Amino acid sequence: MLGITVLPEYFQVEGVEHVLDNCQDVARANAITTSPYVMRLSTAEEGQREPPIDAGAGEVRLLDRPLWGKRQLFVKTSPSFHANKKLYENTCYSPPLGDEYTDAEGEIVATALAAMKGRGLKTFFQVQAAIPPGYRVQFSGVLDKDEPLMPQGQRVENRVAANASLASQDILNYQIALMTDLFQQYPDVDGLRIDWPEYPPYKLDSVFLDFNNQVSHWCADEDEFTQIRDGLIEVYHWSHGKLSNEIVTKLTDLESLQEEFCNLGLHEVIGKWLSLKKRLVTNYIGRIRAAMDESGFKDKLLVPHAFPPPFHRISGIDYQAVGDFADHIAVKMYTMHWSMIARFYLDQLAHRNPTVDEAALVQMVYSLLDISDSTGPEKIEDVKYPGPLDPQLPTTIVQQRKFDQAQHEAGDTQIAALVHGYGPVDEFAQRFRLAYNASGHFAWVNRYCYLSDDKLRVLGEIIHDA
Repeated sequence: MLGITVLPEYFQVEGVEHVLDNCQDVARANAITTSPYVMRLSTAEEGQREPPIDAGAGEVRLLDRPLWGKRQLFVKTSPSFHANKKLYENTCYSPPLGDEYTDAEGEIVATALAAMKGRGLKTFFQVQAAIPPGYRVQFSGVLDKDEPLMPQGQRVENRVAANASLASQDILNYQIALMTDLFQQYPDVDGLRIDWPEYPPYKLDSVFLDFNNQVSHWCADEDEFTQIRDGLIEVYHWSHGKLSNEIVTKLTDLESLQEEFCNLGLHEVIGKWLSLKKRLVTNYIGRIRAAMDESGFKDKLLVPHAFPPPFHRISGIDYQAVGDFADHIAVKMYTMHWSMIARFYLDQLAHRNPTVDEAALVQMVYSLLDISDSTGPEKIEDVKYPGPLDPQLPTTIVQQRKFDQAQHEAGDTQIAALVHGYGPVDEFAQRFRLAYNASGHFAWVNRYCYLSDDKLRVLGEIIHDA
């Protein structure tokens, strides 16, 4: 499989048949993912930046394929459908409301899906897993009661992913209602790809989620919840002020980190916390799959996105357990995000541990996250989000290692490479070829907006030669 994520604005701007010709005839794709919304131009004051800004780090990103003549712009969206409100009666979250833009432009999504089916392409919707209204990334209406919390009880500020707590029944009920609504309204859709059905660890504080009170119901009792929370507070204080050069230089892999936690007497409580996260994530995805089956959609495919190893340990994705509910698991190989995450972590750790050697801290973070084939730079300021023409991290070895580990843990469930189209043509071609071959020729490319004509051509050549 080669799938490409094509968000609806490109059907609006380039035309359905032109986009599908590019994907199918040039790039040789046999699957397409889109989303149930339509877009229009807006202003910086009222709209959201396209492409997304990634908590400020992604300001350098530009679109390879312009929208309305622009490579960066501000937009507003409306759902492409009028929701069936009865489906949402058992959740406090309201469905997205259609408006005049829905009436004027919304039909293009159904038109595109019908055209895909006519061409024999597999069709998917991509929606957010736990961010009402869910039909578009970064648009969040999560209520305070459902915010995931750090062990100290506060929210994570300036998060990249505005996910809700996966322990919330209202969030789950909303997601099930949205899924049912979409399958009923768009029968041409073969399946659903859910983004961030986990706890995305983009920021260091996000690693310490989730201690929303609703999570306590997933513990043996209130005492266990308190024990895990108190232990994670201790881990937080240790990492935010008690690191030394001696500690940092010996933390070269997960085993050495586990040994340090054993020395601190925290290994058991961390194990309980990671197990708790896995239960939350696995239950959430499993309940969505069960609801699909119970609602008459057993034939529809469910594809969760997932962070790659070792990020998956702190995001909560258990590839083997989740595989019981998934057609395949799309593992993100977004290498430009890896340097962004490293920089977020480094800035925070350096600020809270000012006596630690900067170069040693960089090497520790690079090693623990396993994000580069080479050693990191000497200075934190040189760890940055790459520009559109900048090479990304060298990852030939580490990507293969991540694929191998993910597939080993997933067992019989197919791991798909989810490759980002952002970056220079030659560098993208190298990353895609590696991922496509490593995944047994089963890959998604995110997104069409970063696929210039040259990149589309390169995709087709790689698929032809595989």
